[in-house]
Amino acid sequence: MKIPIQPSEIEVPEDDSFKYDQLDRKKPAEILTHLVGSVQGPCVLAVDAPWGTGKTTFLKMWSQYLRQDKQGFPVIEFNAWETDFSGNPFQALSSELTSGLEKYTDNLASNKITDEFKEAMGKIFKQTLLNSIKAFTYGIVDIDQFKKEEDIITYAEKKLSEYKDEKKAIQSFRKALEDIAKDLSKSKNQPLVVVIDELDRCRPSYAIELLEVAKHLFTVDNVVFVIAINRLELEHSIKVLYGNDFDSRGYLRRFFDIDFRLPDPDRKAFIQTKLQEIKLPEYFDRTQDPKGKSELGVVGDTLLSFFGSEKINLRNVSQALHRLGLVFASLRSDQKSFVISAAVALILRTIDSELYRKLVRNEVSDKEVVDSVYAQLGIENENRTFGKIIFETVIILGPKEKTILSSPRDREFDSPLLNNYKERLAELEKSDNASDTSARDHMEQIIRYVGHMKESILRLSKLGWQDSIDRLELVASELIDEQKPEN
Repeated sequence: MKIPIQPSEIEVPEDDSFKYDQLDRKKPAEILTHLVGSVQGPCVLAVDAPWGTGKTTFLKMWSQYLRQDKQGFPVIEFNAWETDFSGNPFQALSSELTSGLEKYTDNLASNKITDEFKEAMGKIFKQTLLNSIKAFTYGIVDIDQFKKEEDIITYAEKKLSEYKDEKKAIQSFRKALEDIAKDLSKSKNQPLVVVIDELDRCRPSYAIELLEVAKHLFTVDNVVFVIAINRLELEHSIKVLYGNDFDSRGYLRRFFDIDFRLPDPDRKAFIQTKLQEIKLPEYFDRTQDPKGKSELGVVGDTLLSFFGSEKINLRNVSQALHRLGLVFASLRSDQKSFVISAAVALILRTIDSELYRKLVRNEVSDKEVVDSVYAQLGIENENRTFGKIIFETVIILGPKEKTILSSPRDREFDSPLLNNYKERLAELEKSDNASDTSARDHMEQIIRYVGHMKESILRLSKLGWQDSIDRLELVASELIDEQKPEN
């Protein structure tokens, strides 16, 4: 079974772009379409969403949706990350724009406009625009290099002449682009939409230069730039360039005329989509285990019980589930993974990596782990689900796997969490307080599941806790090496 390291691209049919949408994103697409079709004049619109929430897939679907709209928008897509190798964002963006415009301008009467656009673009290349902009913006002339006053005057006159040529080239370029957009608008009655994706994955310097270029050179009437961003990541990139005290939020604000926050997807649908991407159902089909379907349901419930919390951002959820996919990728075709143990270890690792490491090294008790995780997520007793019961059971038994296997069946092992539940149940039985039914049921189920799973460990000679830890840490073996031996 092949596990994709990167999420696979979803199919986007030309006639029904949201046919395979699993995150219910058509409604925000309709809102965004109406917004873009209603703006007048130049516009730079930011589509803001965290990394890993399906932003790229949404933009692919939406771009196709714009093309198939009743009147049909002219759309050009630009992936900033794929051009990050270039040191010249103007060259990369204008080249992609020229290529994308060809399929729309072939049917226009004014093909001459396109030729003028290419000619103007070439002049800007010739004048080495970006290097000169940097020189004028940030550069300081080293006067010591000039021995005579005449040399300084000659240098200044040369730079002034270059500046005038560059300014003229920019004006010609913007006029040509504006004429193309105006002609397209007459034909389609819609603005030209340029979609820029993956900006927050680029080098900080390239990302900011690309924003500068888009805002100052390409914003003309009848052109709408839609730039996908993770605002927090982009603000961080700006601070990397200009320092932590720099007002990155205010700096970003001047680039965008409209901010559109892409709604977070339904978490259940998001997790189910990610589980499909890592081919978890196929894993259980491959093992041909009659308990496979029930285990798949348990894993799904357990992951959703914790990753369904809004206190864990979807980027971390996405990364965690792809790490779970790596666990399956590390298995031979005839090898069975103890996927429930792997899911629980993964959950703890994602919520609190330091707490996870302490548990692996036997530096913290099961009760401290559960209390800390529930406090971080704001989970109360009455809100605990079946998935959380599984989580607690594995946290109790996982680190004691070797102890259980090396001990007689009748020997009890130390578990502060289990002892606490037994003591509280005894107190509840004495008080006979009917209002504590939910808490009573939860504790009784934990005790019952611990007993069942302990028997399974003895019967199968393995729970899979240590195996799961080893495989989760394929790229962090120092954690395994530092584990302390059990007392």
